[in-house]
Amino acid sequence: MPCNLEELRAAHAKVAKLVIVDPVYVPVFERLELMIAEAESKGDVLARARAIAARQSAMA
Repeated sequence: MPCNLEELRAAHAKVAKLVIVDPVYVPVFERLELMIAEAESKGDVLARARAIAARQSAMA
């Protein structure tokens, strides 16, 4: 089930509280961190691609 970045961050915050109570949730916490980083990275790639395309359009 795909999630947006806002939902991932909210889940990360909730799981952070669970990790403090019981370290068994550490793998979930780490997985959410990876998912957040991946989502942020994709956003950066799209932003860079849009900037390049906009520059090319301006030159044409």
